[in-house]
Amino acid sequence: MVRIILYEIRKLLEQPIILFFFIASVLLNTIYITTVDLNQSYLDYVQDIKEKTGNVISDEFKGELAHQSSSKDQQRLLTETRSLENVFLHYSTAELGEEIIDFYQIQGSVAEQMTKKYETLAPVVFELDETHASLEVGAAGETMSVFTFIRNRLFNTILAESLLFAVLIGLYGSTSETFTRTDRLLLSSKTGRNIQVSKYVASVLLTFLFYLTMILVTFSMFNLVHPIGQIWNTSISTQFHLNVYFPQLLEVPFIPWSPMTLFNYTFLSIVLGAFLVIICHGFNFLIGLWTNHLFQGFLVFVAVYVVFLSFGAMVDQLGWWSLQAVLMWHPVSLWRLQGYWFTEMGPYAILPWQESIAMAVNLLLLGISCIVTGAFYSTKEVK
Repeated sequence: MVRIILYEIRKLLEQPIILFFFIASVLLNTIYITTVDLNQSYLDYVQDIKEKTGNVISDEFKGELAHQSSSKDQQRLLTETRSLENVFLHYSTAELGEEIIDFYQIQGSVAEQMTKKYETLAPVVFELDETHASLEVGAAGETMSVFTFIRNRLFNTILAESLLFAVLIGLYGSTSETFTRTDRLLLSSKTGRNIQVSKYVASVLLTFLFYLTMILVTFSMFNLVHPIGQIWNTSISTQFHLNVYFPQLLEVPFIPWSPMTLFNYTFLSIVLGAFLVIICHGFNFLIGLWTNHLFQGFLVFVAVYVVFLSFGAMVDQLGWWSLQAVLMWHPVSLWRLQGYWFTEMGPYAILPWQESIAMAVNLLLLGISCIVTGAFYSTKEVK
């Protein structure tokens, strides 16, 4: 079986579109990184100052900063840190829940579940208060730009590219025999039908390899162009970084279900993203087996994608919160909400760590779908 898997991987790598897609993705990410508007000189200054003053805003920090050589960057950092206090001191998660529920006008059982969710969040806020996470300097006024770019844009772009790659490889992996007209030959024997298992393993390994390579190449490139050093070790919950649901209208502290640094948060996002890529590949591989046609399978994927996005938008507008609570478990919704992973997720979750639980549920559904499709494929007739 290993020999067949390696052979199938080689067959996939021989497709020119694979190399083209990879190069195009790297070029796109390179342009994205080199053109992003980050104030690198100020980032460098803040990092230099933190080596002398420490990473937590305190009286000692402010005093040491005031004695540094006067400059435009020093004055900016003084201004940005002068009047800050620990926002998590006496912070009420119950009031946060009420704010979210009132803003979105959520009612019924969903509102009750969300109230319980925010009560569960209280110990996390207490821990953030104890560690003075909100007083960490990070990149000061540039923190929001840096964190948002890494979390919401750069990683989101990598994930989107990898999901598209997963869709195409999943569909092609299960329908490629139709191009060489050997699909009937595969169906003519039990051994031939079992080759689809090797094809599945080969295509999922290649998908995971693409995702991992994109992560390593893109983040290495980012660290080379925008070295942020110890900013990676800043708490994701610093008060310079907010969770934005509606700009200017609903911006709340960034509270994950466990205290995390930017590096920890990014790493966990990468891990969860890998599961989403595997899920997306798996379901589309199965779609290919059912349709036995690459283009038809892709149309099915597009239809499902468009329907869920459109239906989700309609549900948001109409305020059908019970239905929305169900839709949030779908892989399309999980990708859409990537920027809120590991947080309370506002109106988009009713359970702690819902994105992680939803991913486990989708993996289980994928396993069940594989069993059902295997039973169908094992008895599929040759046409």
